[in-house]
Amino acid sequence: MKVKDRLSLQFTFLFGVVLFSVLLGIYLLEDNNRKISFYEKLEDRAFIAGEFYLAEDNMTQENFNQVLKKYPQTLSNEVISIYNEKYQPVFIKEDTARWPKQLIQEVVQKKKTRFTKGNQQVVGIYYVDNSGNFEVIVSATDDAGSENMRTLAYIMFFSFLVSLVITFFLGRLFATLALRPISKMIENIKTIRSTSLNLRLPVGKLTADEINQLSITVNNLLEHLEQSFQAQQSFIMNASHELKTPITSILGNAEITLRNTRNEEEYKKALINIVKEAGKLNGIMSTLLELAQINLDKSALQQIRLDELLWEVIDEWGKPGSDSIKVDYGNPAELSNCVIMGNRRLLFIALSNILKNAIKFSPNKPIYCKLSFTNHQAIISIKDNGIGIAPQEISKIFQPFYRAANAQVFEGSGIGLYLTDRIIRLYNGKVEARSTLNEGTEFKVFFSV
Repeated sequence: MKVKDRLSLQFTFLFGVVLFSVLLGIYLLEDNNRKISFYEKLEDRAFIAGEFYLAEDNMTQENFNQVLKKYPQTLSNEVISIYNEKYQPVFIKEDTARWPKQLIQEVVQKKKTRFTKGNQQVVGIYYVDNSGNFEVIVSATDDAGSENMRTLAYIMFFSFLVSLVITFFLGRLFATLALRPISKMIENIKTIRSTSLNLRLPVGKLTADEINQLSITVNNLLEHLEQSFQAQQSFIMNASHELKTPITSILGNAEITLRNTRNEEEYKKALINIVKEAGKLNGIMSTLLELAQINLDKSALQQIRLDELLWEVIDEWGKPGSDSIKVDYGNPAELSNCVIMGNRRLLFIALSNILKNAIKFSPNKPIYCKLSFTNHQAIISIKDNGIGIAPQEISKIFQPFYRAANAQVFEGSGIGLYLTDRIIRLYNGKVEARSTLNEGTEFKVFFSV
């Protein structure tokens, strides 16, 4: 079922419940008023009957004539009974309507009583006269009122059905108008393919509108997808180039060596070159495998104390017996706050890449590592005194396979910092770099804790 049809039915159902409740309330209120009004008519008939039979001697002839005019105006199925103080019928002979003694006593006690018997309404009054006290009981059926209530019920029923039909089609119309922007959005999204991720959905001026918010969200998603596709294409091209270089070197050395018979020294030299290039190839493949791990789900999550993780990284890459890596763990009382949820191996790789670069680009110079805590953030700082990075290249060092111009003489693949940035962002952190050429570089890793 389409959304507009579902919305129309839901709106019609809610309107139907409300309308039915209102109509039912009106019907019950009107029926109650009808009964009260008819009870009042019965009371009038009871007083008129008492005056007709008992009050002739107490009234003027003119007043009694008015009573005579009213008395013949009977109600439907009207039955009048008059009883004396001994609960015996007087003036009017009882036929089929016989009232029990308990009811007559109730009239005497309460002076007035009302009740319903079947489809008849009954009123009893205690009539005081100079000739004695009497009980007058009048019963009748409100045929005209019941017919009016039936007519009202029919009118309400058909009005209810017509209102539901009108409400459904109006609801469908309004749902269509309300969902029209979404329909246009669907049409626009259908035109977007992997080759046209640069297209965006139109956004209106009302930024608080939910449809505009949805368009902005979809546009942000498209932006991320476009960046991911571009990064993937760039990565594939660069990875192909980086893998091709050592493979070409290995094949070239092997082919040249095999063309002619060589002495032992030449074979040894060729094998050394092959092993060296194979080592580069192995390093690239290992880095690519580590990169592939990032795209896996966030499994093996655990609580990680950053001071312990930093110590493990330094212990792994620091030279035994050397104090070239200076460590400052900050305020010991704050170390218990430096805890995050993450994959220990991935975070170890991220910090290792930064520390390895610091060691590689600042040989035989001290490296400073610091862990601090401020404003609910844990900050790991790794600073070297190496070759530094040119200002125009700082923004590019986190791109895959990018290597700064002054780093070309050092071995490397250019994937390490890209890998580090991906891992840190995976756990809602960020990494920043500040550098001065020929003076050193400082990397800061921020984690929310």
